[in-house]
Amino acid sequence: MSKHVEDSADYVVIGTGAGGATAARVLSATGASVILLEEGPSLAPEERALGLLDAMSQSLRDVATLATHSPAPMPLLLGRVVGGSTAVNSGIIWRLPDDVRAEWAAGHGLGELLEERALDAAFSRIEAELEIGEVAEDTRGGNGDLLKAGSDALGLTGRPIRRNARRCVGSARCLQGCPHGARQSMDISYVPRAIAQGARLHPLCRADRIELDRGRAGFVLGTQLTADARVACGTFRMHARRAVIVCAGAIHTPLLLWKSGVRKNVGEGYQAHPGAAVIGRFDHQVGMGFGATQAYEVPLRDRGMKIESISLPPELLAARLPGAGEEWQRSLRKLDYFAQFCAVIRMRARGRVRPSLFGSPQVRYEPLREDVATLKEGVALLVRLMFAAGAVEVLPGVAGVPERLTRAEQAELVLAEHVTRRDIHLMASHHFGTAAAGASPGHAVVDAQLQCHDVPGLYVMDASVFPSNLGVNPQHSIMAIAYRAAERLANVERPKLRSLPPPAAHASV
Repeated sequence: MSKHVEDSADYVVIGTGAGGATAARVLSATGASVILLEEGPSLAPEERALGLLDAMSQSLRDVATLATHSPAPMPLLLGRVVGGSTAVNSGIIWRLPDDVRAEWAAGHGLGELLEERALDAAFSRIEAELEIGEVAEDTRGGNGDLLKAGSDALGLTGRPIRRNARRCVGSARCLQGCPHGARQSMDISYVPRAIAQGARLHPLCRADRIELDRGRAGFVLGTQLTADARVACGTFRMHARRAVIVCAGAIHTPLLLWKSGVRKNVGEGYQAHPGAAVIGRFDHQVGMGFGATQAYEVPLRDRGMKIESISLPPELLAARLPGAGEEWQRSLRKLDYFAQFCAVIRMRARGRVRPSLFGSPQVRYEPLREDVATLKEGVALLVRLMFAAGAVEVLPGVAGVPERLTRAEQAELVLAEHVTRRDIHLMASHHFGTAAAGASPGHAVVDAQLQCHDVPGLYVMDASVFPSNLGVNPQHSIMAIAYRAAERLANVERPKLRSLPPPAAHASV
């Protein structure tokens, strides 16, 4: 039976990932009332599926089948669960690089938002609250150990990855959702904290559009979903007395704004960190099933890339092995002897996000020639790192290159002119820039307060406000900027909006 729910609060926050959960944590701490809307389900650690496909069905949008609209489609990994993508990633922590902060301040007029002392205080507070620290040696696992060995052998400077998981026991299941609740993703940390401070969580509620209340963003209308988040079972209407805060991510925030009539500059400037991976086989057991999913990294930001160890669940690892029949079965018998490293590329390409005729996201994005050159350099380096770590053979997964390489010199084959973008499988998990922040309404969607230039009371606090590509994992920067913006919003809005009259009839944005 179809049902309808109405609720009202000072702030309605759409999305429970890094931006939304942080905004709710800050605003609810001031005594303001907060509603948190999440399209996906709320899952306790013990409710997460053990099998990979079941876990992906529970927590990833479209079971990870959403991809770019391009000649060589690129899968886009997006969480759809309480905690957003933080619930299904490795929790890697990097502060906003100084050069990016300077660029955004000088070039986009965001200096006040990024004021050094206040933003650093937000970073430090988050780091203390979310148990952030380096992966310990005893939970690095064989995969991370091998990347360290390879980078040391090639004279590259690596380091243990900093994560929000000091209590990690090395289950290697970050991508399915930590079964122990050890990683301080938003479903484990800031969402429960906001609820303890009075916030109200509405899972399985998809926001469809935002409407006005006396000239300000004031209502969120949407659809309630069944437990599997696939079928509509009702509607809702949430009233925001002070502000609506959109934190649906760089793919779905522009869709929601677009459907709400906010379209100037919206969906433009999409950027990402696409990555490619290489597998190596060793003459000893690696034990990819133990350790932090991502434990060791080699930052090469000056070369436009970062190298990371990343463990795969056995189902995915088996699918990546070449061959068929008896040959493939022989590889399966050696499944525990494989390791995997990936190269994450800071691509310069910019794309566009628009709703399709059916309302789903259409992401047009294609790497530039210079991006492809960096990508090929990264994949070749992965091959060299594997051999430097002692691999007996490397599986590059690149069309036009032998399926199995047996010596380091063959890394040069990846750099051949005939190897193109279409020959390398890419996957993107970091997304930016589709509702960019900036002082100029002519070029940006939101201002330095992260309030929409054209709609008072409508804020965006996620990676879609980033004017450019960071070149590092974005979760920590999203959280710190949302923390700072929410603090400023509470300080500015609370005194003058407490005495607002009851809501009037609503109108479209």
